[in-house]
Amino acid sequence: MNFHDAVPAALSYAFQSGLLLVAGLILPRLVRLRHPRALLVYWRVLLVVVLLLPLAPLDHIGEASLPYMTIKGLEVEAALNTALPATLPGLNLNVIFLIIAGIAMLGLARLGLGIGYLNRCRHAALPLSPTPVQVSKLRDRLGLEVPFLVSERLSAPLTYGWLRPAVILPESFRSLSADQQEGVAGHELLHVQRRDWPKTLLEELLRAILWFHPGVWLILPRISLSREQVVDADTVRLTGKRRQYLEALWRVICTSRQSITAVAVPFLGRRDLVDRVVWLQKEISMSKTRIALTVIAFALVVPAVAVFGASVVNTDTRSDPALSGPSSHAERENQKPEKSEDKLRTTSADSICREITRPVVTEKINPKYPESARKEKVMGVVVVETVITEEGIVDDIRVLESSDERLSSAAVEAIDQWRFEPALCDGAPVGVYYNLTVKFHLE
Repeated sequence: MNFHDAVPAALSYAFQSGLLLVAGLILPRLVRLRHPRALLVYWRVLLVVVLLLPLAPLDHIGEASLPYMTIKGLEVEAALNTALPATLPGLNLNVIFLIIAGIAMLGLARLGLGIGYLNRCRHAALPLSPTPVQVSKLRDRLGLEVPFLVSERLSAPLTYGWLRPAVILPESFRSLSADQQEGVAGHELLHVQRRDWPKTLLEELLRAILWFHPGVWLILPRISLSREQVVDADTVRLTGKRRQYLEALWRVICTSRQSITAVAVPFLGRRDLVDRVVWLQKEISMSKTRIALTVIAFALVVPAVAVFGASVVNTDTRSDPALSGPSSHAERENQKPEKSEDKLRTTSADSICREITRPVVTEKINPKYPESARKEKVMGVVVVETVITEEGIVDDIRVLESSDERLSSAAVEAIDQWRFEPALCDGAPVGVYYNLTVKFHLE
């Protein structure tokens, strides 16, 4: 893929994903969706929609990689013109991809180091002894055989592990009151019961790999906050001690000095603490009716935004765009005739095809706009007849229509380097006469 092909695709994805992201962030405010459990589901669905929906084609795009045109009764295939170059000086797509992949690898390495650090903390930690009575009762009540460990390396509690999860507590846990210890232990046990560790690990993998996507950085923190708020509320209901739990929340976080690795499932940092405390103090409830209305609004808004975004940046030029004003792309002038495959002529007079497919371009070199023509602002269309051989090579190029000899030479020189998947006559490669057009258009 060259620069000319990659830029429209990237801009199309960015525009559609951005529209969905903005609409998704605004919608909860409009419908006053504030319940953490509903928000947690909402943010997860929105993340999937923002990342994947722009990749799904909303229209049926044909097999040919270039749009069809008809000029003076001849079926031709339109090539992108030279207003946008195939490459930019000093800019290489491979280099860009390597940079993106390199930063992603650094993020994955950082994640691996975090997991390794937690693993060392777990092995170096000592069992909590004696285990507070209320903590033991809480563990039995939830039916969880989870070890409680104490580590000097951490200053906030966290849950680590999936198949063999463990709760790792800081030394400061021993100085908490019995009720506060019950709240902290209950919070971590609920994380174990909900299997939040693998979910958080998956989110951090996404953050590392898709580090360049705004949706990842805007939605993942909201997912984390909603998850913690859900567990906070469940902890209060489990212990029945809201004030003591709030005190423990403040004490553990506000006295925390060490940074906690991103893959842990601990109390969140100071930045989200205020939101969590406010939620615990108010504990806003939502009716089933409002939640249902939110689901309906989401189901209506997201497809509407997706269709709008696709219609604005739709690169499927087999639609009927208006040909008004200058453009950096070749545009289709008439609709593709029905059953136009029948018009393809094979180079062998003996070939009779029940079914014939079109050649599909696999390697395209954009014509260079002649400098003298550019200075004189010469624009126009060059139509050529070619033979696409059984090997997919362009042969016997003949100019059928041109507005300027210089444009003709540039078009022929470029098209001569194109390569195709050959046409198939009843499944077998066959040489065909094929007409192409190149539009030279200056902004």
